[in-house]
Amino acid sequence: MNDILQNLVILQDLDEMISELNNDEIITQQEEMGFEINGLEKLIEAREELIKRIPLEIFNHYNRVRSRYGRAIAPVRENICLGCFIKIPTQISSREMGNQVLRNCENCGRYLYWV
Repeated sequence: MNDILQNLVILQDLDEMISELNNDEIITQQEEMGFEINGLEKLIEAREELIKRIPLEIFNHYNRVRSRYGRAIAPVRENICLGCFIKIPTQISSREMGNQVLRNCENCGRYLYWV
């Protein structure tokens, strides 16, 4: 997996964790189960550091897709984008090439990675 794609996957995970820590309902449920909730500031700091390693145009595209679909990165399994469930065209579906080059789904625009 190339470095930019790897950073995007980490960014998506950080965004999901930050989103959960900003959701009062989830926080209440977690605290009722006995979990201590903290670390939001560290997650935000880690996110800011990670953003510096992602080219601006890629980060902007990530944000647009994330605001539209919630998740900006989707796995590909059996040549199907698991974000929109559309078959990936043969010319870009090569598993060997897939994770070496940053690719977008032609239908939904999500960044793709092959599993």
